[in-house]
Amino acid sequence: MRRRSRPRGRRPAGTTTETVGTITDNNTKLTWEKQSADGSLHDKDNLYTWNEAFEVHVATLNATNFAGHSDWRVPNVKKLQSIVNYEKAIPSMSPEFNNACAPGCTVLTCSCTTAPPAAPLYWSSSTIADIPMLAWLVSFFDGNVNGAFKSSALRVRAVRSGSNLGSSQ
Repeated sequence: MRRRSRPRGRRPAGTTTETVGTITDNNTKLTWEKQSADGSLHDKDNLYTWNEAFEVHVATLNATNFAGHSDWRVPNVKKLQSIVNYEKAIPSMSPEFNNACAPGCTVLTCSCTTAPPAAPLYWSSSTIADIPMLAWLVSFFDGNVNGAFKSSALRVRAVRSGSNLGSSQ
């Protein structure tokens, strides 16, 4: 179900990679969880249903005070789309979100985004208003926004703080 098209000409935001396993977007002030290839909670290949994205992934980040914070959340579709780099494809991410990714690397040594042949589809917290069993996702293959059943197994990248790009859930 494709209901939104990607904006044309969107340039990637200025980002800063931090040593605590996060990336901060200097324009929105959003802080993003880096992802790894080490089999940990942060692994780029972990899959979650929509409910598990909140109840397992984000809950664990908050319970462990990841990067010194306990206010992590699943981003809404606008926030998640804000990190798409429409000048790149496969994955459509800025290098800060996909560099030095190698088997065994951690969020302190790399930053990973899933790329084909795996589907780089990431959950947002945004439910599709007229079909509540579906939620919006963002594809980091090409930046498109689509809907998926909440029972589907997709990836999640957590976010915290920042400017107001719509409500969190």
